[in-house]
Amino acid sequence: MKTLECIELIQMADEGGIFTDESRYDVGTMLTVLNAARAFAITEMYRKNTRVHPNFIQRVYPEYKEAIQQSDCYNLFEIPRTVEINDKMDGLMYVGSIKGDEAFWKIRTRMQLSSRGNQRVHKLAMNKHVHFLYDTTRGYLEIHDPKVKYPLVEGIFEDPTSVPQFSFDHDDYPITNDAMKRIEDLVRRGTIVDSMRMPINKISNSAEDSNIKRDVQTK
Repeated sequence: MKTLECIELIQMADEGGIFTDESRYDVGTMLTVLNAARAFAITEMYRKNTRVHPNFIQRVYPEYKEAIQQSDCYNLFEIPRTVEINDKMDGLMYVGSIKGDEAFWKIRTRMQLSSRGNQRVHKLAMNKHVHFLYDTTRGYLEIHDPKVKYPLVEGIFEDPTSVPQFSFDHDDYPITNDAMKRIEDLVRRGTIVDSMRMPINKISNSAEDSNIKRDVQTK
């Protein structure tokens, strides 16, 4: 199902006048609604069955950029912001070798990184395995091996259409039928705004403004 087809399903499901005429036919606004509703559906489905459907996952080959590098100890890569599934899952499903045969070890916090560097056992592990840290605030992936310049990343991204190589017109939007039905149901019930924490003024002129919490704390 293409992105525009998903947007059309949301538009048709609006029986209660949630969207203004202006927002209903603005592709950018409706794409924001679709992306936020998809993220909500993913987290809700994970709470129920503790699994992530592979349809939600996209593949990214981050580009090594000399201009953003800050240290000789690790390489920085820019990646699209991921969906935070819960307080332990940041949406990254795989970070590793470009062949997909070696998953790098994850470091959750800078405190953990510092601790591992100071303890002998952890220091040995750091030397033996490639580790990475995802800075969700800046959208940077730190891979703590300067030799790694061509990693592979698989994840669930907040805006699937922003993923490099994604074609808005030709690629299927990464969603499942069940998730799409859930989004349509939220629209019909008129609860989609509360569920997604969307900026209400973007959708309905009759409601007060609100702010969506976009910044995610670094894990």
